[in-house]
Amino acid sequence: MTNLLLFLFQSVACSLVFYAIYYLVLRNESCYAFNRYYLLSSVLFSVIFPLVKVDLPWALSREVTAVITLPEMVVDPYANYYSGVSWLEVVYAVGIVFFVAKLVLKVISVAKLITSAEKETHHDYVLVRTKGKLPTFSFMHYLFWDDTQELGEREQQQILKHELAHIRRKHSGDILFIEIAHAIMWFNPIVYAIKHALVMTHEFEADDKATEGRDIEAYQKLLARQVLNQYGLELGSHFNQSQTLKRLRMLTNKNNNVYWGKFVLPVMAMVMVFGVVSCELPGIEEDQINIQAAAVSHSGGEDVFVKVDEMPSPPGGMQAFYTYVARELRYPQQARRLGVEGRVFVQFVVEEDGSISNIQTIKGIGAGCDLESETVIAGSPKWNAGRHGGRAVKTRMILPISFKLAHPEGEERVVGDLDIKVTEEPNLNEVVMVSYPSK
Repeated sequence: MTNLLLFLFQSVACSLVFYAIYYLVLRNESCYAFNRYYLLSSVLFSVIFPLVKVDLPWALSREVTAVITLPEMVVDPYANYYSGVSWLEVVYAVGIVFFVAKLVLKVISVAKLITSAEKETHHDYVLVRTKGKLPTFSFMHYLFWDDTQELGEREQQQILKHELAHIRRKHSGDILFIEIAHAIMWFNPIVYAIKHALVMTHEFEADDKATEGRDIEAYQKLLARQVLNQYGLELGSHFNQSQTLKRLRMLTNKNNNVYWGKFVLPVMAMVMVFGVVSCELPGIEEDQINIQAAAVSHSGGEDVFVKVDEMPSPPGGMQAFYTYVARELRYPQQARRLGVEGRVFVQFVVEEDGSISNIQTIKGIGAGCDLESETVIAGSPKWNAGRHGGRAVKTRMILPISFKLAHPEGEERVVGDLDIKVTEEPNLNEVVMVSYPSK
């Protein structure tokens, strides 16, 4: 569930930034085509950016320090049972199903209108006569015409040109796209605002096309007389769309001298959001920084070695130790319920007599995973102490334990109720080099 929560949060944050730029910079500009594609891109990128992770091709300067790190162990609780999906995943899925079903019903209702009504085929559209049962609107290449309206020839041509602008600019494709995005992002209140802004942008663009070379004042009077009645057909583009007063104002607010420098800000905002959400610097992960911070050579005034002639070893060898950890360790119920995954780095010291001491998590994921890892290691049988210069010495070690709610790839071993994988065969003489950014 953690990954889903992160996606939901980042998606809302992205759309909030994008819509804020639109509202503050572009909302009152007459660059309708730019606004249209910007709003569509805002919705698309709000879904894509949280899902994409890109490693940048450069890294910061680094220093190298030796740290004894045992091979990572992967824990999977689904070897013998399944803990079930989280309530958040269920709610999210139900919401998607509901809004997708609602969209399908809308499409079916429009399809029924097309099949049952009288139709006339023209060059680039099909005229569907509604006989007063529905208002004038357009969907895809169909123009639904209320032939009971008492309109003059000039007024009919203005409305026709308006609806043909919707058809020729393929506004219905935008509406279908935003409806699908709304179904995926139904939890995001900003999508509702973007959806409304996109529909109004369609109307502004169609009004602009309908008044090219025509009397704007007469068109304004025609628009003001229309009854605001949509009959629930939200998929269509209506001549009598809501917020008529704003449409009237935008007809007289055409700015032919748009300051194109304003468009730099929306583009820069998208690039910056992508950099913050999707881009990651290689070689400076938090895991490495925390391990480096914990890799000290002294503790409490006594020498603790991180490199010795003879490495400490558990009784029965490393494989026996991993078997012990897998048998005793339980994926915490809280972590399973919340969907928590990640790597826990547990640091401990093997004393001169082989006992385990100074156990602490230097990088954890919470939800009980850190405490469970420390408890299991604390109960480990005595090790064979590390030796340096012919004598037993204290040796600091780090064990990474990766909690995953899925079967890992590669060789798997089932012990008790856990499915574990050792990422590499233990090499007791190996010193793993961990890098970190220089100050």
